[in-house]
Formats: sequence, C-alpha cells, structure tokens
Amino acid sequence: MRKVRRRCKNPDCREWFHPAFQNQTWCSPECGTVIALTKREKDRQKSIQEAERRRKDEAQQERRSIKVRKLALQPLSHFHKQAQAAFNEYIRTRDAEAPCISCGRFHEGKYDAGHYRTRGASPATRYDETNCHKQCVPCNQHLSGNIENYTPNLIKKIGQAAFDRLMGPHELKKWTREELQELAAHYRQKTKELNKRREAA
Repeated sequence: MRKVRRRCKNPDCREWFHPAFQNQTWCSPECGTVIALTKREKDRQKSIQEAERRRKDEAQQERRSIKVRKLALQPLSHFHKQAQAAFNEYIRTRDAEAPCISCGRFHEGKYDAGHYRTRGASPATRYDETNCHKQCVPCNQHLSGNIENYTPNLIKKIGQAAFDRLMGPHELKKWTREELQELAAHYRQKTKELNKRREAA
C-alpha cells in the first residue's frame, strides 16, 4: 500500500513527511508545537472578536431600547411636529420651481409650506397635499396666507373639483404615534426620490 505524503502545516517549514496517524499535520514535535500555539492564538483572537461583536450587539440593542422608551414618553405633539416637518419639506421640494401660490412672485429668501385651510381651523387637512403649497413668508406670515389671491390660484392649480373636495367636510383622523412616524418616513422618502429624479434629469 502506498504511503501517504503530506506537507507540514507549519508555514516556516512546509517539508514533506509521512504522517504516523490520520490527522497529523506536522512533521516534527517542534512543528507540532508551533501549529498548536498558532491555532490557540487564532482561537483566542476569534473569541475576542466574538466577545466584541456580542458587546456591540448588546450596546446597539440597549440604545434601541432607550430610544423606544424615550419615544414612549414623548407626547403625540412631538410626532405631529416630526410628520409636519417632513410633509412641509416635501411640499417645498415639490413646488421648488413654482412661484408663491398667492402673489405669484419669485424672490430671494425663505419660503413656507402654506396651508390654505389652516391646521387650527381644519386639522383633518393638515397633511392633505392639495391643501398645502409653496408660499413666500410675506404672504404666509405677514398677510395671514393672502387668501384673496391664494384662492383663485389654488383653483387654477388643482381644479374646481379638487378645491370643492378640499373645502368639503372631512372626518378627523385620530393619529397614533406609529402612524405619524410612518407618515414622516413616507414624506422623507418622497422628498428623496423627487430630488433624485431631478438630479438625473
């Protein structure tokens, strides 16, 4: 029967040898010691890495748990504020190339997302895209929305049927924290996709 030959696994040796038993990977006791010490060091490093990975996972889980607990303590208004900010940013992005809905001007300076039906008077339409449009600060804040000019321009933009629906009765939605978080994420994503399409055009 032909004798098996192997190369020694000691990287500093690599001599051919005839193993005395099936799992022998070294040619001499000295090489066996080197291989055993190398394996022990590798196992030690692997153990350290696994312990570090577990520590990071546990720290991440703890951070998530703290975040969840903090969010649970926040009032509903906190989540409305986040959703409104994301919604308003989308409206400004959507209408970026349009003039002020009320005065029809382009000018340097800040623009708002101006609600036609105010959030206070019509909370049911605060996240209605037909109810909110790019508006200059003077019209929105200094002229209380400049409604006399907002009205005909809004009808021209969205059509009479959509305007009538907007002005009609709306059922007031009872938002949950989770729904408002989803709404905020939805509008952040819409803004991101809109910006990407414009950059690609």
